[in-house]
Amino acid sequence: MDIYLSFSYWIFQPYVWIILGLGIIIIDIFLGFILLPFGISALLIAVLIFSDQNSILGDFVFFETWRDILLYYAVLSLIALGALRLFAKKGKKGKADINDY
Repeated sequence: MDIYLSFSYWIFQPYVWIILGLGIIIIDIFLGFILLPFGISALLIAVLIFSDQNSILGDFVFFETWRDILLYYAVLSLIALGALRLFAKKGKKGKADINDY
């Protein structure tokens, strides 16, 4: 039970998500845009947790349990992945690619 309480405490700390997001983005610099959507999503989760704890959006509550945080993280990761893929395709529009057969 102590592990569950410890996990629930740390997952609700926005600074943990900032460190996680920046760490993933720094690792991604060396790997080449593989983990970038996950780092961006972690930073967005940090912003949402911070706004949730400080009632920036009023009485609206984003997260009630740690499962909500992980669900939002997964959805934001998919949205960031789709947005980055769309952005990458727009950047290559009209250019001949050596890898297209």
